[in-house]
Amino acid sequence: MPYIVNRLIPKPKQVSIFDVLDNIGDTELRSRHITNGATVTRQVERVAPELLESVNIEHLISILNAFINRNKKLFEADKKSLYYEFYIPKSSGGLRKIDAPNDDLKAALRDLSAILVNDFGALYHTAAYAYVPGRCTVDAVKRHQANESKWLLKTDFSNFFGSTTLEFTMKMLSMIFPFSEVAALEMGKIALEKALSLGFLDGGLPQGTPLSPTLTNIVMIPIDHALAKHFSEKHMVYTRYADDIDISCQVGFKFSDEVAFINQTVRDFGAPFVIKPQKTHYGSTAGRNWVLGVMLNKDNQITIGHAKKKQFKAMIYNYLNDYKKGIKWDLNDVQTLQGLMSYYLMIERAYITHVIIETNKKHGLNLWKVMKADLGGRNA
Repeated sequence: MPYIVNRLIPKPKQVSIFDVLDNIGDTELRSRHITNGATVTRQVERVAPELLESVNIEHLISILNAFINRNKKLFEADKKSLYYEFYIPKSSGGLRKIDAPNDDLKAALRDLSAILVNDFGALYHTAAYAYVPGRCTVDAVKRHQANESKWLLKTDFSNFFGSTTLEFTMKMLSMIFPFSEVAALEMGKIALEKALSLGFLDGGLPQGTPLSPTLTNIVMIPIDHALAKHFSEKHMVYTRYADDIDISCQVGFKFSDEVAFINQTVRDFGAPFVIKPQKTHYGSTAGRNWVLGVMLNKDNQITIGHAKKKQFKAMIYNYLNDYKKGIKWDLNDVQTLQGLMSYYLMIERAYITHVIIETNKKHGLNLWKVMKADLGGRNA
């Protein structure tokens, strides 16, 4: 029973989009809030003949073989030699290992990712928010906000990328159209597995390549579908941001049962993922309930939190104060401030704009113009 994913593009018409969704039967999208980049996933008995006819399977196989042929040297090379590793700090503490491909491998994996998206038409489940054009962490939190959820469960998978094996990937792709049709042919299965093998290292997907994010979103479609359907039927919201899973409801629920359901679903699909008990948290919006780096508070507002607001006010005050004194900040620090300002404006535009205006008045400067001139002068 293959899975078919289509992009949902609501069009103005007399018929309600919810009527359309009811006809499709995709329960996870029957909500009051259709998010940007929404998709519809269906599991069907068999692919309709007209859909099969719209896809040239032999052509897709030839594209994979052409990819393999033009990257023959990379396939023959020692995998380890194609990567360099470094570590970045985790928000929860400790270090995260990143395996970054060299320029040649990066270009090849970017090409392969484009083949999956453009030629195969690969999408993602509507509950997925990471690595999706036009979506970000705030969009995921807005799904829970739109539901007016008061209770939230947060958890994640341990070593999500590293535990995603080529064998598991092929198993899941065999359930997802049109990969299922390609893999059904021996020559197609060989070509698909060979092409994808270029993106694996030490038995899993390395973090830091252009392929890993795309591939995990595709592979997770059946699991996301099963989880979203379950939670939707219980009037709950399910979102996934890479390995981060967030579930919410307007009323309290027995979170241990829902964690057990996630674990059972993962086992049913033979997935190599494991929930981290130490990263599983449940609570109400009346407390300090952080979701994907922001807070959904008791008034159903998304906020960066008091501590971050205080820190941001101090940062822009010190930046303008030093600028007036002729003290130049390091370029990385200015870029960090610019990034924080853009992100915070996206979350709490009215408040952040007010803080900037008030700080401008105190210094008799314009933060926007100062920062633009500062960065422009460095990059010139």
